[in-house]
Amino acid sequence: MDDADRLYEQARVALTEHRTDEAAVLLQRAVAACPPWAVELGLRIRISQAWVGFERDGPTPARQALTAVVADAQRTRLPAVEASARSQIGILLARSGDLPGAWRALHRVDAAALPPADRMRVLLNRGTIASQVARYPEAVADLTSAADLARAEGLAPLEFMARHNLGWVQFLRGDTPAALAAMQAADEMPVDMDRSVLRLDRAKVLLESGLLADARDGLSETRHHAEGDQLLAEIDLALAQCHLLLGDHEAGHAAAQSAAVAFGARDEGFWERRARLLAIASRPSLEAALALRTTARELDDPQIARQSAEVALRAPLPDPCVVAVGTPLGRDLARDLSALARGPALSQQTSARLGQARQWVASGRPEKAREVLRAASRRLVRAQLGLASIDLRTALAVHGEAAAQLDLDLAAERGPVALLEVSERWRAATRGTPQQRPADDPELARMASQLRVLRSGLQPGDREMVRQIAELERGLREHTWMRVQQLPDQVTPLSHAQLRRAAIERDATLVVAVRRGDDLAAVVVSSSPTRLIELGSASRVVELVDATRADLSAHARLGASHPLSVPVRASLEARLGQLAAQVVEPLGSIAGPLVIVPSRVLSGLPWGALPPWVGRPVTVAPTASSWALTQREVVAPRVACVVGPELPAAPAEAAAVQRHWPGTPVTGLVRALTDADVAHVAAHGEHRGDNPLFSNLLTSEGPVWAHELEGAAIRASHVVLSACEVGRATHRPGDQPLGFTHTLLSCGVSCVVAPVAPIPDALAAQVMDDYHALLADGHDSASALAQATAISPAAGAWTCFGSTWRAS
Repeated sequence: MDDADRLYEQARVALTEHRTDEAAVLLQRAVAACPPWAVELGLRIRISQAWVGFERDGPTPARQALTAVVADAQRTRLPAVEASARSQIGILLARSGDLPGAWRALHRVDAAALPPADRMRVLLNRGTIASQVARYPEAVADLTSAADLARAEGLAPLEFMARHNLGWVQFLRGDTPAALAAMQAADEMPVDMDRSVLRLDRAKVLLESGLLADARDGLSETRHHAEGDQLLAEIDLALAQCHLLLGDHEAGHAAAQSAAVAFGARDEGFWERRARLLAIASRPSLEAALALRTTARELDDPQIARQSAEVALRAPLPDPCVVAVGTPLGRDLARDLSALARGPALSQQTSARLGQARQWVASGRPEKAREVLRAASRRLVRAQLGLASIDLRTALAVHGEAAAQLDLDLAAERGPVALLEVSERWRAATRGTPQQRPADDPELARMASQLRVLRSGLQPGDREMVRQIAELERGLREHTWMRVQQLPDQVTPLSHAQLRRAAIERDATLVVAVRRGDDLAAVVVSSSPTRLIELGSASRVVELVDATRADLSAHARLGASHPLSVPVRASLEARLGQLAAQVVEPLGSIAGPLVIVPSRVLSGLPWGALPPWVGRPVTVAPTASSWALTQREVVAPRVACVVGPELPAAPAEAAAVQRHWPGTPVTGLVRALTDADVAHVAAHGEHRGDNPLFSNLLTSEGPVWAHELEGAAIRASHVVLSACEVGRATHRPGDQPLGFTHTLLSCGVSCVVAPVAPIPDALAAQVMDDYHALLADGHDSASALAQATAISPAAGAWTCFGSTWRAS
């Protein structure tokens, strides 16, 4: 009897830790050791064996086995065993997709009548299922009770699961930072158990948050270590969704098909339908989507029925009228889409609204489609602004990319004014959001300090140090995702009339880039009638921008006496001429200051070096609205300098700034940003295209990363970054820019002057001397920079970002 008890308990621990094969062996040995008179223990072993059977063969044989245990427990008058078996049936109902039935079954179980370990399991599973049927208060109550009871009983694995599932409830409630924090806290518990389920759930949170590459990498790593057909198939299902959002439809189809086959072999109809849906979404077919929708309805699976309706509307339609709102099918689809749009997940809300818009277009009612898409954009921006992390905010835009493209396509039919307003609406979250002073974050400071120490000690070829740095960078980045801070509930972009009025008042011309497929165009707003100018192939512009930046980098590295300096300069001038021919000349004659709102295609373009615009004031803004609303004029500004190491010309550059602004101190970067109105930084800089928020400036204290500035109480309204390439940005879907410069703008800085390519040290020092002289003399930032950089094409890499800044 003692041996049977011991083996049974070991098997239960193995099951909790997802070691199914080991549990099966232990249970077989427990059966052999269990005496015939130990009826209760025998029934409990059978309950655990049913779960092993579920993991191996699916829900049907497991449910049959548990039903037999219920009957035997009733016959032998063992109510606690009966309750345990019924709770397992509830879990099986949930795994089969009958979540309401599972909730009802578990809610009828008297948890207080069970031994502590079984009671915890009932509370844990009931709380998890309650969250899935949106009964969040009950979910929190049950999971909290399960965690507390597990801690009191010293059952760390069950406490781990309860704490993790509390994080999942936070995710379902829409609080991503709290969800990630709870999951991380669970992961840090010293519990020797498999983390695969936790990592899968965490990847799903990242997937919904738009952090697709992070989700994909996490899923791939988890799959490498996970065991069990069910878990592997669930990982493949999440990978399929990830691939589809990344635009790799073939990889998505392969992963979805693999998951569908695995679920089908296990008789897991609930999960198989979800995999089939993603397989259809990777190759949209109206017939296949409608067939799955019918099957889901017959099997009382409303969620898949609704999602199938949305996927059906992605398919090419020989006759769009078949899904028009007025037809029987159209009305049926509309009901499903309406229900899907009320769901908790932003991704599903947005895809449902996109489906509704497509249906209105097919019905010949584009005005209704535009109304739905406006609601989708407002919901997306509201979700973005609810996040303190710039990384999370910009990533979330991926869920609106397809809706934004349809909105732009519909706007194009109505002319440039409509295109401008639609573009501004979908870019609204890229506007700077003045931040309240946050609480100190000692953990962020500790991680950043440790990262600086590691980076300073890095030696070439030291793979272990490189690994440690990568791990610490990942930890620091993930820490910022969990930050909580007060942000605006909504940002309303300005109308065309308001933007035109601002352009006229400042004698400026707004040029807002719009990309549709490979077609690049610009909406031009000035005192003249607003017009749309076609700029040709977007891919061709990308090639020219990349080549120009390469020439600028080579020009900065080569001295004037180098034999290649002449051909490099000639190549640079030729590239600039080609760019001007495609981007500038079609715009025609434009007078006065220019304000460019670029798409990702034009990111990094050295506007001040383009031949027709040399010496012209140019400002590059995230949105036209942000340019109009964030201009600043500061009386008697306080100016501070920051001088980085390993830059021989930096002290002279700082001295020049001090001549133009008497009383300018030389200080650290953070102090300059928080104490001064103008912060001038002369230091080495780096843009990290692979991880833009680790773009950095090298100060005397070591590198300072963009991540460290998130939420900082920045006073400076104008920042000058005399540092190579830190004006560059990496754009995410929805033209959401990321980098050091755009982090400053997002933190409320009005104007940032920075280069988009390397600039020779001597030239940089001269340009900055002239720039501050003009700025101190009353010129605005764009005009001062235009005059200061007119001396050389290489100087045109300097760019004025944000809005107009002036000292008075």
